[in-house]
Amino acid sequence: MLRNIFVPALAACALAACGTVGEPAPREAGAAPQPSDCHARVGADRNAELPGYLLPNANGTTACVPLLLSAYRPPPDYRGHDFYVDEFTDAKLKGRWNSCKADATCFRRIDAQMQRWLPPNKERATRSTGVVDSSGRIDPEGEVDLSDIRRPAFFAKAPYRESIAQAEPRTYTVEFSAPRDTFEHIELKMQDTIKLRGWYIEGAGVDDGKGGRLRALVIMANGGGGQMTAIQHPDEKAYRIDAVTGLTIAIAFPNATTETMGQRWWRENLQALNAAGFDVLAYDRRGEGISGGFSDTNTLEQGEDVFRVLEQLESGRGLRMLTPSRQLLEGSAAGGRLLAGMNARQIPILLGGYSRGSMSTAWAITKNFVESCSYDMPVVTCAPPKGYTNIKGAILLASFASGAGYVPAAPDLADRNLFLGGMAAEHHIAFYPNSATLAGMARWPAAFFGKGLWDRAESLEGTVAAYDRIRGLKEIVVARGPHSIETWDPDDLRYLQERMVAFAKAAVTGASKVHGARSWSDLKSLAATTDERWEASSRPRKASPTSTRQDHTKIPFGLSQWK
Repeated sequence: MLRNIFVPALAACALAACGTVGEPAPREAGAAPQPSDCHARVGADRNAELPGYLLPNANGTTACVPLLLSAYRPPPDYRGHDFYVDEFTDAKLKGRWNSCKADATCFRRIDAQMQRWLPPNKERATRSTGVVDSSGRIDPEGEVDLSDIRRPAFFAKAPYRESIAQAEPRTYTVEFSAPRDTFEHIELKMQDTIKLRGWYIEGAGVDDGKGGRLRALVIMANGGGGQMTAIQHPDEKAYRIDAVTGLTIAIAFPNATTETMGQRWWRENLQALNAAGFDVLAYDRRGEGISGGFSDTNTLEQGEDVFRVLEQLESGRGLRMLTPSRQLLEGSAAGGRLLAGMNARQIPILLGGYSRGSMSTAWAITKNFVESCSYDMPVVTCAPPKGYTNIKGAILLASFASGAGYVPAAPDLADRNLFLGGMAAEHHIAFYPNSATLAGMARWPAAFFGKGLWDRAESLEGTVAAYDRIRGLKEIVVARGPHSIETWDPDDLRYLQERMVAFAKAAVTGASKVHGARSWSDLKSLAATTDERWEASSRPRKASPTSTRQDHTKIPFGLSQWK
């Protein structure tokens, strides 16, 4: 098993990372980061004491700023070419699963986790849209009247008053067709077609810096459990703090006022991109929200959906849409109506995703620029890249894109790679990315990363390793917060949004750099780019001195918190 082959270490590899555009990458993949010089406890969502760096405050004091580091690093005698790619391939991860499968204790432990995640994933993918307010409730598997789906104007009313309501005059409700995924085909013998539903918001064009407007499209993929038309009350919180233990405890949704948490923030991002001139397409992934499908966890298949959607926007085959004037169009009458009159290989495109959406986005970019491999099939085959030269880059929020080698050092994540291999090998579900996404990043044209310093998706070194491999336009924005970005300080949310929009505009207009990006050179200076703001449950107490202990976390084992 992996845990017996590689030594988890909080002092895992950190790649120095303030490169210039076009700089060759990655740098040496075994160099240790600067030793941590303090420890600090964080609340959401770790409830743990983590190593960190003492950084100066504006008032002359210091604060211990914690972060999650990698569980794995190359053994001292490692002689391979690229540890984080070569040792975490699909084949090696499935091989480790096969070793686990032969061990009864290991098999029981991982199989129990897989069974909790196998579709229909009711515990983690509850279709809550329409639970609080019946308007907007549909049967995702049935023939849907597109006028029953909530539109931006719905969110104008009290108490929501969301900025997305401004997009109403430009919004098309769209429905695409897609095949069942591999799990559904092989294990459930399902052969019918499912529907993916969401919004296409037309933009006015991005300022090209030359007095003109450039039409460009951003396709945004939500996080796990995200439902883009679900209600979130503006006063709702993601967690409560236990009065006795002081631990943060996630609040279950839906409840009396909120259908799904985080959707308000997500729609604000869609509106910000549209206000900057972009066309914006967002739809619920298969198996969630207003989209059809039984299975919600095959991110490899969800990456392929991007290309199905683009083809249908051009041709109209399998497409229905409701225009802003409530005209229903389908088939050839709908084809070519959007994409600013361009075809799918002409309009400049950015692909973006949050959490689980970052996985599908990373797979889509890999499929387009590197190769398209069937890691969810019994026999893996690979096809040439799709070759959309108009895809200009990726926006990765709370990213998993650096792959299986950069699991953070935390007890509840120790089995993630066995789970990854088992789901692909036994159930034909490619959930977490293997190292293929990382391996091909030198071919990606550009990438933006938004990340909490103790984000459980991948270690901070993993995000830096991904950044290092991008040879074109790139930026990382970090905050003193967790994986769930919607819990960050509101000013950090605003800053992240501003930088995301600045990157998107630079990427589609061919800029050589993203003006205003903060400079840094290593992990400590990257952490120092954060402002003196904290996710609310993690505001600092008194910093503790450096400790020699290796287990800095005290959190329950399991995968239950994963998006």
